[in-house]
Amino acid sequence: MSGSKCLYPKLVADLGGTNIRFAICHGLSDTSTEGIILHDIQQFSLRDYQGLKHLITYYLSQCEAVDGIEQVQSCCFAVAGPMLNGVVKMTNYSWEISAEKLNGILEIDNASIINDFAAIAYSVPFLTSEQLLRIGGGESDPRSPISVFGPGTGLGAALLIPNSTQSAYQVIPTEGGHAALSARSDLELAAFEYWRNKGCRINREFFISGTGIERLFEAIIAKQRGVTSIDEIDVLSAPEIQQRACGKGNSDLDESCRMTLDAFCTLLGSAAGDQALCTGARGGLILAGGILPKLVDFLLNSNFRRRFESKGPMSNYNQSISTQLILASQPGLIGAAAYQA
Repeated sequence: MSGSKCLYPKLVADLGGTNIRFAICHGLSDTSTEGIILHDIQQFSLRDYQGLKHLITYYLSQCEAVDGIEQVQSCCFAVAGPMLNGVVKMTNYSWEISAEKLNGILEIDNASIINDFAAIAYSVPFLTSEQLLRIGGGESDPRSPISVFGPGTGLGAALLIPNSTQSAYQVIPTEGGHAALSARSDLELAAFEYWRNKGCRINREFFISGTGIERLFEAIIAKQRGVTSIDEIDVLSAPEIQQRACGKGNSDLDESCRMTLDAFCTLLGSAAGDQALCTGARGGLILAGGILPKLVDFLLNSNFRRRFESKGPMSNYNQSISTQLILASQPGLIGAAAYQA
């Protein structure tokens, strides 16, 4: 959305491996019952620009909320990628992103860079009730941690820990997406065996991600055909699998896609339930990432919540924990806006 000129504008960005999204915000003065207000949200493909300075300068020249680069008072970039000594070296480009570099481009001294999933966690306290979808029962204890967990290109995980007055949270990024994953059903056992026979190490992200959907599909097709491998041409992409699974088709391929997505949601529930147990997330578990908002109805009708709660002697513990899905279209930008260095 766009609006009046910002008095103290903050540039925020969500930088992935292919695209970058920008927005302008007023900072925390914009927080209210309506959450954080973002202006001039735009997305760009990285390959179309010579470098970060070129991209930032062009974006700000198009903004209605600022009169130019000199008006920007602060910035925060949420970046997908490993950060070492405050520097992110992008995998697919020769670009290096650092707070020092952003300070130089914008001629400021308070630029910040944070992990992309940490940014999603920072967004949580500022999301409105319309931007969160409740899945199943359970309640939220404001005195306890909140776990943020979700699949996209990978599987992200972060933790929000409330302060003593429950008025603010400390965000801790974690690597929970790389923890171990166990199989419980015959179908899951077959999928695990299929990929282990190929020499793969199975962790949560291996199956609970965009590529993971494709791996589950391949294993299911191989099991149905009674073979140990299938041709690459027979493997559908994750978007194709999702489209068929959520559609009304009745072919054998459509049914295989539904089995795939059901296995995906079930394994997600299993991993999310373990994450809640390991982090004491009595404040709730919040699902995020780019995949789940595209299959809301399927997720609601899947075994996600049943597997989330099914934890043996700790089942009552997990039954008491709420699970919600972020529906906001730009939680990374909201979190970058909310972040205070």
